[in-house]
Amino acid sequence: MARIDDPMMDHLPGPDDDRLVGDFRTMAETFARLLREDDERENARAAIEAEERRKADEHRAARARAGEMGAEWRTVQSRIDLGETSLEAVFRGEDQTSAAQALRKMSSENLRALRDSWDEVDDDVTEDDDRPSPDAEFDAAVRQSHERYTEALAKIRDALELARRDM
Repeated sequence: MARIDDPMMDHLPGPDDDRLVGDFRTMAETFARLLREDDERENARAAIEAEERRKADEHRAARARAGEMGAEWRTVQSRIDLGETSLEAVFRGEDQTSAAQALRKMSSENLRALRDSWDEVDDDVTEDDDRPSPDAEFDAAVRQSHERYTEALAKIRDALELARRDM
């Protein structure tokens, strides 16, 4: 509730208020459009990434079927094709077959070797260098921008509502 001595109460509605309300409305519509466009871009990016993952999985499966990735992969892929297991079941440890166990062991060893190679590369970087990856920085910037637009849109809607009540 505004007090009588509140400077906001000094304003009397005038002819410029209609223009100001129109400006706020235009700004709110622009912010809403920008938010929709941002959501559309994010949805399109997610669809592209999903398609890329699907294609990569198809390629991996074809290589596994052909035996290019080893006998364990061929065995597991044939079980996947028959609907007896899934990659998720294999790598969650739910599939206890010897081929699945061999894949988990091989993956664990490969990840350990990859971590070791990163440690060797990171020896040149000081320990206090905890900078996020460029992808993480970009994602954070997009989230912050979206949050700022959403907050600004809410403020504009509040201002429009206040202006409507004052008329």
